[in-house]
Amino acid sequence: MTTVSPLHAGRRALARLDHPVCAVVIDAEEDFDWLTPVEDTAFTTTCLHQLRDAQTIFAAYGAVPAYLLTYPALEDDDVVRLIRRQVEREQCIVGVQLHTWVTPPFGAAREVRFSYSGNLDPGVEEQKLCTLKQKFITCFGFAPTVFRAGRYGISAQTAILLEKHGFSIDTSLAPRTSFTREGGPDHSGFDYRLFWFGERRDLLEVPLCRSIVGWGGELGRFLYQALSGPRMTRLRVPSLLTRSRCAERITLSPEGNDGSAMRRLLRHLLRRGERVFPLSFHSSSLAVGRNPYVQTRADLHYFYDRLSALLDYFASDLSGRFVAISDVPNLLDAPPARQT
Repeated sequence: MTTVSPLHAGRRALARLDHPVCAVVIDAEEDFDWLTPVEDTAFTTTCLHQLRDAQTIFAAYGAVPAYLLTYPALEDDDVVRLIRRQVEREQCIVGVQLHTWVTPPFGAAREVRFSYSGNLDPGVEEQKLCTLKQKFITCFGFAPTVFRAGRYGISAQTAILLEKHGFSIDTSLAPRTSFTREGGPDHSGFDYRLFWFGERRDLLEVPLCRSIVGWGGELGRFLYQALSGPRMTRLRVPSLLTRSRCAERITLSPEGNDGSAMRRLLRHLLRRGERVFPLSFHSSSLAVGRNPYVQTRADLHYFYDRLSALLDYFASDLSGRFVAISDVPNLLDAPPARQT
């Protein structure tokens, strides 16, 4: 995959805040088999109708989620009507997420590596991005400014296209994570922090809120990443680091992360000086059996319990507040000058 050079040259974004803020970001996407993200894979959009239930929880805390919609979501008239009503009531904001395998034009090779948009021919990636953007405009009457590459498949060419086509916020980086085993990008060199990028205008990167934390400090982080290859994973070496809390990779998401782990992540990042925290999950987690995280009714109850508990912890214990991700740039210092 192409080197993510515009992002590696990013300039640190500093918050003008004395209190933490949380922005909720939801992958509002079709329900599909995560093992086959290729063209012609079967999918439905029924799980998106469960957004009503989650919206009730967000409203109780004054949270304004961002729904990042894929092309099939935008083709579902009922889903669009549901979300448009929430937009009109200022209960949410909307952006786009590019799933290459369900976004026209079609015809790419049926290989998993092409589910990462940065692996596509630049002209094909641009066509798909423009198709998605135009469909969004047709549905909502304005252009999207918030973007996520499906499967976090951003590349250097993706970053250039986002700048060219008017986007202002990207959410495509997954820090401390490598997707190279499937031919995807390697984001393991990034840690969680916001930064500005762009060659001619400033775009804000708000990565997935993920980091490696633990009493092992820098050595623990080095060991976790060095020992996370296929062989060491089979020998359960990374799980030993996690269970001992020497080094554990935690994501601010109720998917696969328990409440105590997410609280450890927040405390770690707060000590480090971070003040902006995106909380994220997939819309398919709102229904049973639609993704690996929620397989039973009990899983669904635990998911909602973790979500509610985290929102309450953030508001009550951390005295934080909730903001729309589109408002985050207004909470930051002006972007540093670009290097010439």
